[in-house]
Amino acid sequence: MIKDDPFFWFKENTLRIPGVKGEHVFMHISDTHIEVIDETSTQEDIDKVNYQIELWRKYKGKFATEAGEPYGEPQTILNVEALDKQMALAEEMKPEALLLTGDNLDYMHPAGAKYFAKKLAEYSGKYLVVPGNHEDPSCEGCWEAGVHTLDFEGFRIVAVDDRNKTVTREDLDALRALCDEGVPIVLMCHVPFSTPYCKEEMSKLISYFYFDETTEDENAREFMDLCVNNDAIKGILCGHVHSYHVVEYAPGKPQIIGSQGMAGAVDIFKVVG
Repeated sequence: MIKDDPFFWFKENTLRIPGVKGEHVFMHISDTHIEVIDETSTQEDIDKVNYQIELWRKYKGKFATEAGEPYGEPQTILNVEALDKQMALAEEMKPEALLLTGDNLDYMHPAGAKYFAKKLAEYSGKYLVVPGNHEDPSCEGCWEAGVHTLDFEGFRIVAVDDRNKTVTREDLDALRALCDEGVPIVLMCHVPFSTPYCKEEMSKLISYFYFDETTEDENAREFMDLCVNNDAIKGILCGHVHSYHVVEYAPGKPQIIGSQGMAGAVDIFKVVG
């Protein structure tokens, strides 16, 4: 069984939404940071990939060690090999959807984008992807700019791009319109945020990894206010931090921060009634 591969380590979270029937199981991964070389790669491309590979061999271990998370020989594989394993795991587990919360590519490069698009095209199930801070707002065959949704019985998953610690006015308006429909929402984004309700826990992280009410960005403040105060939004899935955390950013509303998919982290996320 692929899930028994020592590369993987798992967390499990369950969100209860009144009115939902049955159990809905999703696979949430973040921060795979793939680097790829192909026949189109120049020597400059190859040098960049090799540099990033060595960089992440050091830093993904550092992140894991500091967070007290699993890290050994199985986790030292190339990031692109890690993505292959994650996609194979999704094929085996057959979640209702595969949810990827950003930094899918280590940086924007044609070989990486082409490879990621191919893996998504080959995947047999539903998926939803948001870009991370290492990525552009759209990437052909991988993800598109704007707000995107997957609908399920009694709730929907909504993907919003906050990779720059803000959202666009267009995306904010689109999210608000979805909230007005009254269907319960699980939100997907890349960068977590801190509110007074979870400030103590989030302050344990370096401030680079989140945004909070001190931001001068009006859209970011409106985005946080909507997530906190609108009853339609029930919880958030995100990444960026490179370590696993679950905090309540408002009473009864969890923010589930996935750890490094490139180092085997998998969040099995369930929605039940």
